[in-house]
Amino acid sequence: MKIRILSIFSLLLIYINCVSAQVSESASKVWQDNKIAMKINFLVPKGTKGDGARIDFNYAKFNADSIVAFAAKSGIRTIISPAKIGNMYLFNTSTDNNSCYHKYNHRDIIKELSMACSKRKIQFGIYFPISEKHDNNGYPTSEKLNGHIKKQITELITKYGKISEINFDMGTRSPEESKELYTLIHKLQQDCMVSNDAGNGYYDFCNILKYHFQKDFLECDWRYDSSLSFHTSYFETDNAQSDAKRIIQKIAEAVSYGGGFILNMHLDKNCQIYAYDKEIINNIGDWLKKNSFAIYGTSRTPFFDKFDWGTVTRKDNMLYFILSGKYPKDGKIKMYMPEYELERADGKLATCIQKNGLIDIAIPASAYKGKTINVLTLKFKQDILDQQPEAIRAITLKQHNAIPLYSISGFDFGSTYRSTVKYSWYFEQLMLKQLELLYTEQEKGKKIEIVLDGKTYNVTLNNGKPSSLTATDGIVWGKQYICGPDEKMFHAPHTIMTDIKNPPVENSAWKEITIGKHTFDAKPKDTYYVMQNIESPREQNIIIDAGAGNGIEIYLNGKSIMKHLNPYGCKFRTEKVLLPLKKGNNQIVMRIYNRFEKNISYILCPSKEQTIYKQDFTLQETSKKKNHKLTVRQTGLPSENDDTELSNLRIRLRRIAL
Repeated sequence: MKIRILSIFSLLLIYINCVSAQVSESASKVWQDNKIAMKINFLVPKGTKGDGARIDFNYAKFNADSIVAFAAKSGIRTIISPAKIGNMYLFNTSTDNNSCYHKYNHRDIIKELSMACSKRKIQFGIYFPISEKHDNNGYPTSEKLNGHIKKQITELITKYGKISEINFDMGTRSPEESKELYTLIHKLQQDCMVSNDAGNGYYDFCNILKYHFQKDFLECDWRYDSSLSFHTSYFETDNAQSDAKRIIQKIAEAVSYGGGFILNMHLDKNCQIYAYDKEIINNIGDWLKKNSFAIYGTSRTPFFDKFDWGTVTRKDNMLYFILSGKYPKDGKIKMYMPEYELERADGKLATCIQKNGLIDIAIPASAYKGKTINVLTLKFKQDILDQQPEAIRAITLKQHNAIPLYSISGFDFGSTYRSTVKYSWYFEQLMLKQLELLYTEQEKGKKIEIVLDGKTYNVTLNNGKPSSLTATDGIVWGKQYICGPDEKMFHAPHTIMTDIKNPPVENSAWKEITIGKHTFDAKPKDTYYVMQNIESPREQNIIIDAGAGNGIEIYLNGKSIMKHLNPYGCKFRTEKVLLPLKKGNNQIVMRIYNRFEKNISYILCPSKEQTIYKQDFTLQETSKKKNHKLTVRQTGLPSENDDTELSNLRIRLRRIAL
């Protein structure tokens, strides 16, 4: 009997350890609704060399109750505190005596903040910087998480009550380490949200910086990380009221695209809030007291259009027009919304009329004058849904007429970029019965998910009939050139403007090189560009072989058509890329990215095999709808934030099954 009980207990432990880490929907919803977080920063004075370990902060004067009370008064719903400044731990850890607890009469800053936040029902998060040794290439020296670090994280997550989120600042992690870190945190506290700093796509939310924010929607939960202000000895600033107004504009912009915002609050050597920061946050708090309904608990704008007059958030049947932009030239905002019946509008700011589906709002100039940002509220009789884009009329759905859906991915901070996780189309087609899937050898064997008009279909690309592309005689490959190196992050704009006289790297030039595979010495974070011109007598598709090391991006005629990191640890990988050439001259630019290696390899040449596979997928029932929505993504990837790598896939629409 005892043996049986032990066996059942052992099986239970195995089951618990095998449960996949996942935040509950309710915890994720709370994180999304709270929108604004305030991060505590211990500001290193200007001119100080080294890190914060050399600064003698007077932690004895730290007052958690005062800081949390100030945040609560300002309408802030989440506070994030560092758990370590330089080499000083702000919590009682058994792993190191260099902590406030051991040096400042048992002061545990994290405990004090956690208790103060709990008392005022404010979410409490932690920022934990970690430093570890790596090999000469920047790779982690181990595939397992350091036991020392695991113990510190366990202490932070288990000793201080509910932790709403944990953010990291650390070097590169192997995918195994990132997964172990992510899983450990969720085993200790299931609903503790993990930031993308864990690496390799293992995260619950993403802190994005200015260059990642392209004013469009992301498929992941995210928050805009922007510095609030610095002490006036760092920068010249305007008055606090105008600075606060600019920050409110950024908050509204981030929230309207489905994200949140981090305010950075700075403490001086005596652990007191800088007066200028306090004044700015007070002004933001005053605005939130009047307008928090347009920020907290709202969803992203339902519109694809961008507006010069401001931005939009929504909640159920309410639209909030945040007048954060420029006053309309004709003094009017016009929105065509025939599906919705306007019930009422905020009469204090504007006169609003709805006629034949057109909502005509007359805005007085006074709404844009003054030191605040006004909000116009519109209430409808129906809940507001996402606006659909204009339906395209196309026989074939392909990358070039798709709406790409993005997330954030990367090995680490330096390689973080906007990954394409899905392709979406909204198209017009009467009597839809069959899809013909066209793909190359590159996609063969991949498993994809197709969502058509709300129905999900899982397909393996393994049953296609081969067909050769018949390239027209007269295609001419010009000379090939290389330019670099340039030390850059993997993130880059979606367009490139370059030619032989205007290289993409400053103080560099294009150098002619033979077509074929090349390998040469490189440093981590080196980026090179390869340029190739192709003359085509007509519009046509061709397949090329493109190869690179840690990351690759292909631009065709100035626009990015394919971009992704290769699997972690991959030193070289060749793949098939389908190029839709236009008639005349075509410019290919391949950007090759080296994150870790001591040398870099690449190849860019015509593929010997010009083979396309055609695979039919017949719908169970003929769809008689006029307009349809279809999204496609690759399944079975290590992370749902990884690039879907389906840029070659095309989908031909058929009214009848062949």
